[in-house]
Amino acid sequence: MKAFGSTLSVALALGAALLAGEAMAPAKAGLGATAASVEADRISMKGQVSTRSEAGYSVQEITAASGTVVREYVSSSGVVFAVSWYGPAMPNLQQTLGTYFTQYQAAVQARAQGMRHFGHNRLQIRTPSLVVHAGGHMHQYFGVAYVPALMPPNTSLSDLH
Repeated sequence: MKAFGSTLSVALALGAALLAGEAMAPAKAGLGATAASVEADRISMKGQVSTRSEAGYSVQEITAASGTVVREYVSSSGVVFAVSWYGPAMPNLQQTLGTYFTQYQAAVQARAQGMRHFGHNRLQIRTPSLVVHAGGHMHQYFGVAYVPALMPPNTSLSDLH
């Protein structure tokens, strides 16, 4: 019964995020967009940005006014290939996932119909064009989403933290 309650908690939290996202205008930034979209995300989150360089990509880290940290991973070609987040509030996933949000939304809805449990307070979505690992509970959310086809060579999921 506890596993069902945990799955239900994640489903309700993500459902609330989906409903909030549906009420907003279409995303113009985030996953799959150009590095210039990071500024739009920073403004939307009322946050501060810091940048660091890694081999083959850069990391734009936005610390939102809420305390949530969103990292956008930008390839050397200037495309956001991954995003990650952690903190006390969920980021606006419609903005963070950009044009991939509809794929995410469809996968969450399909998963909710099957209610397959993948672990305590965790959601895992894997499609050919989008991978999302997310979880947490009230005031401690985390996640990572990436587009496998956009990942720079020699970059792995463990690099996206």
